[in-house]
Amino acid sequence: MSRRRSAPGQGTRPRSGRLLPATALAATLLTAGAVVVDLARPQALEPVRDVVAGATAPVRQLVAGEEGRVRTLTAERDALAAEVARLREQVRRHEQLGELDDRVVDDGHRLLPARVVGFSPATSPVGGRTVTVDVGRDDGVGTDLTVVSADGLVGRVLRVADASADVLLVGDPGVVVGVRYGADGALGSVTVDAPPGLPAREPGRLTLTALGDLPPVVGDEVSTLGSPDDRPYVAGVPLGVVVAVDPDRGQLGRTAVVRPHVDTATLDLVAVVLPDGGGPR
Repeated sequence: MSRRRSAPGQGTRPRSGRLLPATALAATLLTAGAVVVDLARPQALEPVRDVVAGATAPVRQLVAGEEGRVRTLTAERDALAAEVARLREQVRRHEQLGELDDRVVDDGHRLLPARVVGFSPATSPVGGRTVTVDVGRDDGVGTDLTVVSADGLVGRVLRVADASADVLLVGDPGVVVGVRYGADGALGSVTVDAPPGLPAREPGRLTLTALGDLPPVVGDEVSTLGSPDDRPYVAGVPLGVVVAVDPDRGQLGRTAVVRPHVDTATLDLVAVVLPDGGGPR
C-alpha cells in the first residue's frame, strides 16, 4: 500500500513556525506542574520554581526580544512620519514663497517671510483687527510696511517689537486704501464701511468708491495704488475683485462691493515687503 506524499508547500510547516508554540506549550505544562506541587507540597516549591524558571527562560527571552523589535520598528515608523511631515511643510512653504515672488515683488523690494502666530478678534475694542507675525525689529521690520500673502494684500505693520510685529488688516474699520481698478486703472479707494443708505456689507466684503467718472463693473480687478515711499502700501499689490455694483443714487462717486483675495481667517505664511537694503524706520 503506497503512502500519499504531500505536495511541496502543503501539509508541512516551517520548523521556526512550530518552535514558539511548542516551547510555549512546554512552558505551560511546567507551570501547571509547579502549581500542583505548590498545592500538594509547599515545602518543595522552591526547587520546582527554579526548574520552571530555567525551562521558561528561553520563551521569556524570545517574547522580550519580539517586544523590543516591535518597539524599535514603531519608533522608526514614527520618526519617518515626522520627517515626511517636515519635508512636506518645507515644500509647501517654498511654493508659497514662489507665489509671493511672482505676484507681489518688483524691482526695489524684497520679501521677509513670516508666520502668523496670533490674532485679535474682530470684536476687539482696542488695537483694531490685527494679526501677530514672528518677525520684528531685529529682522529689519518697521512700522507702516506692507504685508502680503500669496493671494494679495494683507495689511500694514502697526506695531513692532524685537521679535514680532502686529499687522493691521485691510478689513479694519479705520483702514482706507488707495486703489486702481479695471483695465484702465481708474482711481478709487477701498474701505470696509458701506455707503450711507445701503445695508451693511456681508462679513469679509469691502466697499470700492470711484474717484472719477469711470464706474466699476463686476469682474474688475482691484490693486493698490501705492503710497509715498511705499508706506504704508506698495503699488500694484492685488487686493480683490468687484462682485457687485451699488445702485446709482446720484452720489459723487459710484460704489461697488469688493471681495478680497485674502481670507484673513486662514492666514498662515505671509511676508513683509522691505525696501531693497532698507531696515526699520
